[in-house]
Amino acid sequence: MDDTLSDKRRQMVPDNKALLVSLFRDNPDAIAAYLTDKFAENDLEAATTGLSQVMQAQNVRMLARDAGLRRDRLYSTFGGRIDPQISRILKLYDALNVQAAIAPAGGGMDLALQPDSAEPLTNRLTKAFVGNHAEEAILALKEVVLGQNVSALARASGIQRRTIYKTFGGKVDPHLSRVLALFAALRVRLVVVALPHKPRTSRPKLGRPPKLPAGGSRA
Repeated sequence: MDDTLSDKRRQMVPDNKALLVSLFRDNPDAIAAYLTDKFAENDLEAATTGLSQVMQAQNVRMLARDAGLRRDRLYSTFGGRIDPQISRILKLYDALNVQAAIAPAGGGMDLALQPDSAEPLTNRLTKAFVGNHAEEAILALKEVVLGQNVSALARASGIQRRTIYKTFGGKVDPHLSRVLALFAALRVRLVVVALPHKPRTSRPKLGRPPKLPAGGSRA
């Protein structure tokens, strides 16, 4: 990554809309690199800040349409103040033309990992996350959790054992904070990958159709 660009990203503030737009508007490669950096430490504040800044850089009306979310819901979810659910993050990624993958993280606790399980674990999660389909990601999280020593996983993640079973039981749309705590315990991290360009359908025109002249007819 270019050092100058990296410096700009580290220095920018949320209300610097012009800088955000210049870096991230319709630029999946820059978005992927920036979000990968923000998710590197499994830190909730860094991750939500990154998501918020990327969201603000876009044409939010178009982004909401492509994500299948109302505009106000997009702002509230990715305004940087709440803990978003994984399904909405994947909808945002799909609209931004990026996708998630899972990679090993350096250091961290390893109490929960079964011996020699890191590579199959990251492969299973990546396979589930790459399509930006929440149902597949949630199912993969369930499988990974149940494949671990859940008591050790609870100690490593700081999440109570019964909460782990409830959150990652396959029926709940987990919040990002718990996913990041799980990833930290498993010594993995979320990375973001840019997708090839895909055409978007044009947005329907708004407003009423133009009036016809007296006696006229539509073509």
